[in-house]
Amino acid sequence: MDIFESGFYKCNYRFLSFLGLWPYDKSRLYRIYLVNIMLLSFNLPQFLRLFTSKEDIDVILKVIPVWGISVNTVIKYYTYHLGLCNMKTLLNDIIIDWKIWNTEKEVEIMKMYAKEGRFYILMYTGYVYFTSIVFFSIAFVPRLMDVIQPLNESRPLKLPILCEYFLDQDEHFYLLYFHLLISLLITVTALIAVDTQLMIFTFHVCSVFAVVGYRLENFLKDAYGIENWTNDQCKKYTENLVFSIKGHKRAIEFANCIESTFSYSLLIQCGVNITCMTISLYQITNEWGEELPEVLRYATFIVAQLFHIFYTCYVGQMMIDHSVNISEKAYNSMWYEAPKEINKLLLLIMKKSIEPSNLTAGKIFIFCIENLTHVDIILYGTFVSTLIESDL
Repeated sequence: MDIFESGFYKCNYRFLSFLGLWPYDKSRLYRIYLVNIMLLSFNLPQFLRLFTSKEDIDVILKVIPVWGISVNTVIKYYTYHLGLCNMKTLLNDIIIDWKIWNTEKEVEIMKMYAKEGRFYILMYTGYVYFTSIVFFSIAFVPRLMDVIQPLNESRPLKLPILCEYFLDQDEHFYLLYFHLLISLLITVTALIAVDTQLMIFTFHVCSVFAVVGYRLENFLKDAYGIENWTNDQCKKYTENLVFSIKGHKRAIEFANCIESTFSYSLLIQCGVNITCMTISLYQITNEWGEELPEVLRYATFIVAQLFHIFYTCYVGQMMIDHSVNISEKAYNSMWYEAPKEINKLLLLIMKKSIEPSNLTAGKIFIFCIENLTHVDIILYGTFVSTLIESDL
C-alpha cells in the first residue's frame, strides 16, 4: 500500500481517493455520492437544454460537443467504479511486481518507467486543467472586447456552456457560472483520474516487459566460454529463464486485463469523440468571422479531444512496442552458448511475443500512432469538405 500513498503513484492515489474510486479505502461511500451528485448537476442542465430545444438543430449542434465530453467522463467514472475488482487485481499485481523484480538493475528499470509515467501524468493533468480554465475564461471575452472595441452598451455575458436552469441567466449569471465551474472541476478531475490511471497501468506493464527483456538479453552472459555444461549449470540457467518466462506471462495477463477492462468503454468514448470533433469543425466554419468566442470554444474542444486520442494512441503504441521487443531481446542473448534445452525455452518465449499486446476500442480500433494518423486524415478531409460546402 505504501507504494501508492507515496512516491511515483501518489498523485493518482489522491485523485482516486477524492473521487471514492480507491479500492482499498473503506470509507469512500459519501465521496461516491458527492461525485455522482456533481456529475448529475453538470450533465442535467445540458440535457434539459437539449430537451427544451424543440428540435432546433442549431441548439443541438451547440450543446452536443460539450455534453459529449461530459458523457465520456461519466463513462470513464463508471468504467472504473463498476470494474473495481479488476482495478484492485491490477493494483495488487503492481505491488507484487515491485517485490519480485528486486535486483538493483530491475528496480532501476521499474523506477525509470514509473518516473516517466509520473512526468506524463503531471503534464496531462496540467494540460487538462489549463484547457478547462481557458475554456471557462472565454465567457468573459465580451468584457475584453468592451475594452478593446467598445460599443454604445456592454456586450452581454454568456455562460460557457449552453444549458437550461429555468432561471434568468443574465440576472443570475455569476451564481450559475460558479456552479458550472465547481461541477466542471470535479468532472475534469474524474476524467484526469481515470485517464492517468490507465497511463499508470500501461507504463507499469511496459516496465515489466522491459525487465523481462533485460533478463533475457543478459542471463547467459556468464555462460560465455562454457563448453561442457554440467547438470547444475544447466539447472541454474534454466531456472533463471523459467523465472523470466513466468514474468513474461504475468505481463501478458496484466496487459490482457487492461484491455478487457477498458476496451469497450474506449470504443464508446472514441465514437463520442469523433462525433463531437466533427460537429465542432462544422460549427467553426459556421461561426468563422462572426463569433470569436464561439470559434475559440470549439477550437478548444477539438484540440482537447485530439490530445486525448493522441495520449491513448501513444500509450497503446508503447504497449505494442514493448511486448514485441521481447523477441528481439531474446535473440540478442548469447543463445548460441546454451544447450538445446535452454534454446527450446527461448524459442517458446520468442514465439509468444510475436503477437503484440494491444489496447483497443472494442477489438475494432487498435490504439497506435499509425491509426492516429488515419483519424487525423479523416478529420482533415471532413474539415476541407465542410469549408468547400460553406463557400469559405
